[in-house]
Amino acid sequence: MPPKKKSAAIARPPLPVPNATHPCASLIPSVLDPASLIERPHPASYHAFLTSPYYPIASPSSEPPTKKRKKDSSEPKLPPALDSAIEAAVVQKKLLAWFDGVKEKRGMPWRKEVDPKTLSQKDRTQRGYEVWVSEIMLQQTQVATVIPYWKKWMEKFPTVKALAKADIEEVNEVWKGLGYYSRAKRLLDGAKTVMEKHDGILPETAEGLLDIDGIGPYSAGSISSIAFAQRSPMVDGNVTRVLSRLTAFHAPAAAKATTSYIWALADVLVPPQPKKKKASSDGDDRSTLDVGGLNKPGAWNQALMELGATVCTPKNPNCAECPLNDECLAYAEARYVAHRPAADGSAAAAPDIEDLCTLCAPLPYEEASEARRHGVEVYPMAKEKTKKRDEETAVCVLEWVPSGTDEKSDEGRKVLLIKRPEKGLLAGLYEFPAVDLPASTAPSTPKARSKYLDKLLHTLLDISSSTTFSPSSPEDADSSDLRIMSRSTLPPVTHVYSHMNRTYHSERLVISSPSFPSLRKASPASPAKKDDLVQSLPGRGKWVDAADVEGENVGGAVGKVWEERQLQAKGLASKNGAKAKGKAKAGEGAKTAKVEKRQGSLAGFFVKKEEKRVKETVEVDDELIVVEEKHEVKVGTNGGKAEAVVEQQSKIYKKRRIAPASDDEDE
Repeated sequence: MPPKKKSAAIARPPLPVPNATHPCASLIPSVLDPASLIERPHPASYHAFLTSPYYPIASPSSEPPTKKRKKDSSEPKLPPALDSAIEAAVVQKKLLAWFDGVKEKRGMPWRKEVDPKTLSQKDRTQRGYEVWVSEIMLQQTQVATVIPYWKKWMEKFPTVKALAKADIEEVNEVWKGLGYYSRAKRLLDGAKTVMEKHDGILPETAEGLLDIDGIGPYSAGSISSIAFAQRSPMVDGNVTRVLSRLTAFHAPAAAKATTSYIWALADVLVPPQPKKKKASSDGDDRSTLDVGGLNKPGAWNQALMELGATVCTPKNPNCAECPLNDECLAYAEARYVAHRPAADGSAAAAPDIEDLCTLCAPLPYEEASEARRHGVEVYPMAKEKTKKRDEETAVCVLEWVPSGTDEKSDEGRKVLLIKRPEKGLLAGLYEFPAVDLPASTAPSTPKARSKYLDKLLHTLLDISSSTTFSPSSPEDADSSDLRIMSRSTLPPVTHVYSHMNRTYHSERLVISSPSFPSLRKASPASPAKKDDLVQSLPGRGKWVDAADVEGENVGGAVGKVWEERQLQAKGLASKNGAKAKGKAKAGEGAKTAKVEKRQGSLAGFFVKKEEKRVKETVEVDDELIVVEEKHEVKVGTNGGKAEAVVEQQSKIYKKRRIAPASDDEDE
C-alpha cells in the first residue's frame, strides 16, 4: 500500500500591495519602523483619519451612557482629526451597501424593514419590545441558538404587558436552556418597570431606556437605534473589534480610557436618520440615503455587529472580502509589512514625543520574526487571562416515600427542591438542598460534607433537633415516625461556569414517614458574616414528584446530578466511570452504557468507528462558549455476528461566541 500523502497546509493568499491612498499612508513607515515596531510610537492623530459632523472639536469624548456615574473630565479626548481625514459618509456608504446584501442570510426574525415614523405609538413599543428581547438573548448566546428561543418567548409573552403579568417561574421555564438566567429576570423586571412607571410605553431614547431595570448602555443603544432610528451608538465585543482594527487601536480592554475612546468613535460614526428621502443636491455619490433601508442608525449598528460576527472575526478574518478593507488601518499596516521595501539606510522620521498616543500599549511581539508577520489579528489588545477558581458544593438529593412503601418503588415518591435567591448565579432556579464548601487547599472529605448536609437539612425540615440521618430500622423512627431508609453517595459532577469550575459532591438520602415532613418557614434575615457559607435557605422549598424533577426550572448542574441519581436507582454504571451500587432490575441490562462484548469475527477488526452526536450542552461566558459534546461510538462488523460495543465519549472545547455582551451586568 503506498504511503498516505500529507495534506498540504492551507496557505493564505498574499496580501495586496501597500495602500498608498490611505490617509495614514505617509505615517505608516515611521510607525512600523523595524527598530521600534513593538513600541509602535505614533501620534494620537494616527487613529483620527475619519471625521464627521459629530466629531468633537477640542471637547471631551463621549462616554458610554451610565445611570449613576458622572462624566470624568480627566477622560481623554478624541484626538484632532488629520488634515487628510476622510468623511465618515464614505465608510457608511460602503458598510450599509454590504449589509443590504447580507442582512437576510442568517434569518433573524426580529430584523424588520420598518420606518418607526410610520408606526403608531403602540406599534413602536411593540417593535422596541421585540428588539429588546432579541438583544438581551444575543448578549450571551449565538444567533442560531437564540432564534427558536426568541420565537418561543414571543409566543408566550407577545407584549410587554403580557410579560409584566408573568412570574419568575413562568419566565425561567421559557428561558430554560439558554443559560445566564438572570437575563430573564432582568427582562421581567424591566417589563414591570415599563408598565408601572411608563404606562406601558417603552422610552425611545437611550437616556430614557437607561431608566428601565435591566437595561444597560449596550441594550439602550441597540434598542433606541434599531427600533426607533435614534442616532445612538452601541458597543459590544464585535463592534470593539471592528473599530479597533479600523483605527489600529491597541489599548488595554479594561481601561476606562479605552472604553471612552471606543464609545466616542462609535458615536461619531453613526449616521443620522434623514428627514426626507431625496437625492443629494450636489450629486455627491457618498450619500447614504440610497443604502441602509428605512432606518439608517439601526442598520449601521447592526452592520457593525454583523461585520464583526461574520467577516472581522477574532481569528482568520476575511479581510479580502471586507467592505472596509481600503479604510482599515490595521489592514494597511499588514499590507505594508508584507511588502516592506528593502532598507535604504535612511531612518524614518519619528513623531514628536509631545504628540504621541498615550492610550495604546506595545504590541505583543517577543521576537523580530513575529513582528515580520504583523497582521490585523493583533487588534484589539488581548485581555489578560485569569485562571478559573475551583470550588466545591455538597448536595443532598432528598427523597421521601410514604410509610410502608417499597424503597425501590417510585409510587408517591417526592423530591425536595429549593429555590435559589432572585439575584446572582442561576437566580430563581430550583436546586437540590446544597451548601457551598469553604475554600481550602485540599479537597473536602466525605465525612465533612455529610456534617454540612446534616446541619443544612435541620434548617430546612421542620423536624426534631435530635433527628440523625443515618439509615435506621422501623423501630428507630423518631417521634414524627420519620425513618431514614437509605443514604448513599453519588459520583461527583463537575460543571464549568464562565468564572469557575464547580464540583458537586452529592448524597442520596431516602426518608419515609406517614406524610412528607413539613418545611421550615423563612427566618428573619440577619447580617451576613464573612465566614458564612452560601447554602439553600428555608422558606423557599417544595416537594415535587420524582417524575417531574426534569421538567422543573433547574440548571445544568442539577440535571447532571439527577442523571447520576437515576443511574444509581436503576443499578446502572455512572456516566463518569464510577460503579453504581445495587443490582439492575431484570431487562435493564440493555440500557447500560456498554453492551457485553462477545467473541467477534476478524472482519470486525477492519470496521471503522461510527460516531453519533447524542447531545450538546452549552455553558456561556462573556467571551467564550464552553461546549460539551457527547458522542455515541459504535463498533460494528462487516457481516460478522459480533455484538456492537456502545460507548459514550465526552469532549469539551471552547468556541468564541458571535456577539459578546457589553452591558456591565454581572451574572
